[in-house]
Amino acid sequence: MESQPLHDLTPAYALDALSPEEVEAYEAHLAHCEQCREELAQFQGAAEALAYAAGPEPAPSSDLRERILDAARAERSNVVPLRSRWTAPVAALAAVAACAAIGLLAWNVSLRQQLGDAKSAMRGVPVSGARGSVVVGYSGTGALVLSDLRAAPAGKTYEAWVIADGKATRAGVFAGGSGTIVITLDHAVPAGAIVAVTVEQAGGVEQPTQTPFITSQPV
Repeated sequence: MESQPLHDLTPAYALDALSPEEVEAYEAHLAHCEQCREELAQFQGAAEALAYAAGPEPAPSSDLRERILDAARAERSNVVPLRSRWTAPVAALAAVAACAAIGLLAWNVSLRQQLGDAKSAMRGVPVSGARGSVVVGYSGTGALVLSDLRAAPAGKTYEAWVIADGKATRAGVFAGGSGTIVITLDHAVPAGAIVAVTVEQAGGVEQPTQTPFITSQPV
């Protein structure tokens, strides 16, 4: 493989979508490419954020922790002192704490499983025209990860677009800059769409007025 194709494997590597041979080649490249390591870290961060934002199943009940603590408070108020004023309360609280720990552990395991399912449903593709990639979550929520994109010219801005069925929909404006940046897209990215970037007047426009200089592969 040439150097550029190896750079382009970052999203697929982060999502465990490479063959064993590709993994071996990419990891050998990664050991000597600081920029790819930074881009990979940002891509994985974006993927984790999207997994938290939209999983394929409902998240565990948000009031689980409160219900466990309410049970603890109720149990504590029903404790009847015996020969020692501390023995029963301590034993009861220890039991409640154990139940709380089990409940919170079950919630954490369930959440981790759902995050894993959400991440496995993600799609990641490289872009042309710049160093970067697009990651799209289960619900279509997407993020654009770009490295070392120079700042937009004075009076201008970069604008992201989601292009599906020949129609471009604005998906956010950003300034660019050195290092690796993550742009959360303001519009869902359906399967088969591409993400593109143009240079527009400050504040952005409703429809592209320039030819995109960054385009992704279909997601």
